[in-house]
Amino acid sequence: MKKVGILSMQRVINYGSYLQAYALKQLLLQQGATSVEYIDIIRGKKLKGYQSSGFPYYLSRLKALLKIIAAGRIIEKRKTLCFMKQVSKKLQEAWKELGLKDYPYYPPVDLAVVGSDEVFHCCQSTSWGFTTQLYGNIKEAKEVVSYAASFGGTKLQDIFRLGIGEEIAKSLRRMKYISVRDDNSHKIVKNLTGREAEINLDPVLAYGFKQEIVNSGPVDENNYILLYSYPDRINDKKEIKAIKDFAKRTGKKLICVMSRYDWCDRAIIPTPLELFSWFKNADLVISETFHGTIFSIITERQFATIGRESALPKLTSMLQPYGLTDRLVSKDNSIDKIFSNSIDYIGVNEKLGPLREKAYQYITKIFQS
Repeated sequence: MKKVGILSMQRVINYGSYLQAYALKQLLLQQGATSVEYIDIIRGKKLKGYQSSGFPYYLSRLKALLKIIAAGRIIEKRKTLCFMKQVSKKLQEAWKELGLKDYPYYPPVDLAVVGSDEVFHCCQSTSWGFTTQLYGNIKEAKEVVSYAASFGGTKLQDIFRLGIGEEIAKSLRRMKYISVRDDNSHKIVKNLTGREAEINLDPVLAYGFKQEIVNSGPVDENNYILLYSYPDRINDKKEIKAIKDFAKRTGKKLICVMSRYDWCDRAIIPTPLELFSWFKNADLVISETFHGTIFSIITERQFATIGRESALPKLTSMLQPYGLTDRLVSKDNSIDKIFSNSIDYIGVNEKLGPLREKAYQYITKIFQS
């Protein structure tokens, strides 16, 4: 019998962060946890170059604002901010269903599971900064492990440059078992600690949401392409034209979620579980995120993913086992070319099966020990 605490990014406002936290909770309950709660992140120090305050930060914000003004996108940006407030409200309402307690919450637990998502990614501007808690220094837990944790865009040389290698290594060594979700994270753990971390599926892929997808109902649209993107990330004129032209040629509407674009036919704000209805009923999906790609896979949609440079390593690492790296948009691989070939989901699911079993075995091992 174990009381488990998940230390993750469950309060980050996007569907991927919410649903990976939801999925990991379900996996832990299925494999032997008596109860599962969420642990909040303790604020740490701000690393040089990644502050979310101070003169360099406000200067960068000013430059971004001037760029928006120069491009004549003030009204569009204001609409985007209003839309994101509504998205934030919808996701925060769903926190009750997830079981989040009032912030901050640091319960004593038998076992703390760090992950998944980019909990190890310290080279980014966040409200919590750099805290060794995210690497296993959790005083409220009797034992600590990780599951499918990721360093994201943080590289080994970044860690050495910032002089935080030993702090991270010391905390990671406290973990009984270490599980990561990508090759870059495996390499960093090996270099810092000498330990071989196990590579496991992101919990959304491992859990699969099969019943939730089956139970997801119809939507009030048909004949549409679902566009899943972070706010304001698709702003290149050539990129926008390619998407609009493709939709026009195929005679389909463009429905965007988690972001709003004036050039789409409609923007929607579903609850996290309602999101699966919109994926399941879409004719095609164009994604721009890691989890948007995973949502496409578990709902068995034909999809194309716009791979940003910073996200390409993790996207490639995730898609490679299923032979789906050809779904990444590039100069030589257009949206038209990608959608001219269909995904064989029978083959994809055959490859997913053993990887899901490996994930279940890892979580079972945690409780058996």
